Amino acid sequence: MKNIAILAGGNSGEYEISLKTADNIYNVLDKDKFTPYLILVQGVEWFYTDNSGQKIQLDRNDFSLLLGSDKISFDAVFIAIHGTPGENGKFQGYFEMLGIPYTGCDMFTSAITFNKYFCNIAVSNFGIPIAPSIHYYKDEAINFENIIDRCGFPCFIKPCNSGSSVGVTKAHNMEELISGIDTAFQYDNQLMIEKFIPGREMTCGVATIKGIVTPLAVTEVKSKKEYYDYQAKYTPGYLELVTPADIDKSTEDKIKEYSEIVFKKMGCKGVVRIDYILTPEGIPFFLEINTIPGQTAMSIIPRQVKFLNINIVDFYSELIFEALNNN
Repeated sequence: MKNIAILAGGNSGEYEISLKTADNIYNVLDKDKFTPYLILVQGVEWFYTDNSGQKIQLDRNDFSLLLGSDKISFDAVFIAIHGTPGENGKFQGYFEMLGIPYTGCDMFTSAITFNKYFCNIAVSNFGIPIAPSIHYYKDEAINFENIIDRCGFPCFIKPCNSGSSVGVTKAHNMEELISGIDTAFQYDNQLMIEKFIPGREMTCGVATIKGIVTPLAVTEVKSKKEYYDYQAKYTPGYLELVTPADIDKSTEDKIKEYSEIVFKKMGCKGVVRIDYILTPEGIPFFLEINTIPGQTAMSIIPRQVKFLNINIVDFYSELIFEALNNN
């Protein structure tokens, strides 16, 4: 029996979604192989809640837990924190220093993929289409003429280091552009302004299954909002997920090919989700990599796993064994 810490919470707007992801993983984890402990992170508080409801703080010197006279050390950590500090490399670096195995991408890959702009630069080198964009830090002077020349209207304004579309706006004119820049800088000290590419939103999960990098399926994300924002993602009735996507075989194969390339070239591990915009001409434009995708019971990854008739209990066991075997 391996002691597994399921790490949830975090310090971002995705806190509640992380709790739902962690609950789902806790429920489906094979209890004959693993003893799971749900560990919540709220700022500097990292704690476990026992059966009586008492909060017990972890010892951050070695990431251990004292339950009565028993010291619980963890064989591996299942990172289920979306956003900071679980998806941007911070916890990955901490666990690497302690020598504790963890699921998912390593510190470097997590940090690069979490920053939307620098991730785009890396992915563009693999021959995968990306939308034109421009990058600014908070203390830089904004050159609006350059933005309009490169991105035009409409365009998206995105905090570089933010998930679940938090702080993302779509600008149709100069007034909305200025407002969107102000909004994005409320969530991060750098932003990316990206040209709007019309089309259908597609997403493809990729996982290492029995040692083989495997694209899972292509799902079409149909939002009832103008774009796939936070409300569309997490409010019932705003979203339709179609798995498999209603696209021709050659387009499906191209999205899977791109996804496998990105997974391998970016050094991903575990399970990730890669998002695209599919143009009317059938060209998939890369949007972003989610290295800790939502995994609630209704999330895209569990749906794709179910579509492939893969046992979800075995799927999560494989992710943990991958972490144990790679450390």
